[in-house]
Amino acid sequence: MQFCVTKSGLEILDTCRAYGLAELVRALTRGRISPTICDLGGSFLIRTATDIDARALPQSDEWRAVFAENAWQQVFLTYKKQWPQQRDKVRKSIEQCYREILARAATGLGVDFGGPRTLPGALDPSAFKGLKGLTGGNYAEGATLVDEASWALACLGGAVAQRYKLQRAAAKKWAYFVTVPVPSEVRFSDFRSIRNLVYGKGLSYNGVLNAAAHFSLLLAVSVREKAQGNPMFPVRFSRVAYFSLFQSGQQYKPSMGGVVDVERLTRVALARPEAAAEMFTTWDYLFRRGSTQGGEDLAEAITELITAPSFETYYQHARIFLRYIVDRNKGVKHENLYTKRALEEVINYVQ
Repeated sequence: MQFCVTKSGLEILDTCRAYGLAELVRALTRGRISPTICDLGGSFLIRTATDIDARALPQSDEWRAVFAENAWQQVFLTYKKQWPQQRDKVRKSIEQCYREILARAATGLGVDFGGPRTLPGALDPSAFKGLKGLTGGNYAEGATLVDEASWALACLGGAVAQRYKLQRAAAKKWAYFVTVPVPSEVRFSDFRSIRNLVYGKGLSYNGVLNAAAHFSLLLAVSVREKAQGNPMFPVRFSRVAYFSLFQSGQQYKPSMGGVVDVERLTRVALARPEAAAEMFTTWDYLFRRGSTQGGEDLAEAITELITAPSFETYYQHARIFLRYIVDRNKGVKHENLYTKRALEEVINYVQ
């Protein structure tokens, strides 16, 4: 059985809708069937090996567990203390119309941008301007309007698949670095396992791109661990979409965003897992050392190497790393250095 999410052109919205529909299918089967998400270019295909019995969604333990996810408050960050009401609206909306959603998705579930629902800022960073609730001046800003089903599925997918990293920003303010992996071919149960391995990890980052690059590395590390040397393991991500939300007065506003291509990292992790493990170990050290005061140049260099692989970014990172290695006061241990095989893999990566 298969369902289709037709892309709208807003990558984060489309990716979260696909994850949301996959979570709905999993909950309907009470976790017995794990759907696979495939990127077909103009749409995401969510397929299962067998038919599903679309009955009694509210009685599913898996469905109830979804609404205990930690990320709901961040998905509705711009609603401040009203976020539980928004979460409950998502649940009620899907429970009332999930049969209609599945029927529409059987032929292609598109987005109606003239619908009645306003996307929360965490799903609409390109159009997001600020607070959706009322301020002290009785002022509110609008954003993108979509249909009920697209809104509910995207919010569900955001809670399931987006990773929020909160950290202190400038002027004693706070910022969220938001990342979401875009599936190329991913079995949903494997994604949930990878999420458990990756989403709780994090460092102190010097910017959202640094956070996205480290997240991409952790994603590749977890794929390698799950595959256990199987190059045909069906977990492949194409990109990591990212953006940041920074605190400005009563509001959270968007800062820079973009995508990181992770296909190279995934190919390395699956095709040459032993060499990948050695290379990833050194790269993770560079991120960790770069998260400490005085090591920002290491963080910047490894971020550039991963997000824009080339001989130029390789040489830049190598020059900076070498300065740390030859300086005895820097204390770089032998186990954090490149092995011969790992260094050869880095060259393959940038070619």
